[in-house]
Amino acid sequence: MKRTNLLVIAIAAALQSATLLAQQPSAMPGMDKQKHREMMPMHSKMMEMQKTQDAEIDKLLAEMNAATGEKRVDAIVAVINKLVEQRKTMHAEMAAHLDR
Repeated sequence: MKRTNLLVIAIAAALQSATLLAQQPSAMPGMDKQKHREMMPMHSKMMEMQKTQDAEIDKLLAEMNAATGEKRVDAIVAVINKLVEQRKTMHAEMAAHLDR
């Protein structure tokens, strides 16, 4: 019984150590502070766009949850269409950013 407990503790300690060793010391390795500063306005723009998109989805979800019958089906379609539109927009933005 003691061997099993000791083995479990040793495995847990090894896994915890591996997790700590796998972490990188810097959030953005290889990126200097100047490059990071240049990216900040773009990052802020992306965050603002996400907030706007979240608000659109929240509005559509509220309408969907309040709807009944055939109107509920229409509301579900509106939510799905908006999510697909937002995803395509996000992919286009990312592709444009990577092509720079």
